[in-house]
Amino acid sequence: MTVEVAFLLVLLVVPLFYLVGTLGRVQAGAYAASAAAREAGRAFATADSVDAAPGRALAAAGLVYSAHGFEDGEGSVTTGCEGPCLSPGGRVVVDAAVSVPLPLVPDFMEGAVPTSIMLTARHTEPVDEFREAG
Repeated sequence: MTVEVAFLLVLLVVPLFYLVGTLGRVQAGAYAASAAAREAGRAFATADSVDAAPGRALAAAGLVYSAHGFEDGEGSVTTGCEGPCLSPGGRVVVDAAVSVPLPLVPDFMEGAVPTSIMLTARHTEPVDEFREAG
């Protein structure tokens, strides 16, 4: 009986640990994409000039991605404006994406099963109505 219990315990617990680890990493990616879009939008909307805004947005998103454990190149951010950029009452639209690699998937199985999951988020940040037009 002890051998059967030990065998079943290993058979059930190992996949459970893999599932919990994978779901935790995917959830971290979802939080990272959402937070990166939000923080990039805030950084863009509060920039002093249109020339400095994209750099601020990329830096803010990079900090969020690194805080969630993602390396350079795994996350990306694109920004755009609805109406004239950084004008009072305008809107900044940010799309963020992060590629979450699935753990323990061997490279030779790349064609049969996905080795990563792409997660995306979109955030629209309003520009302050009382901002000086620049």
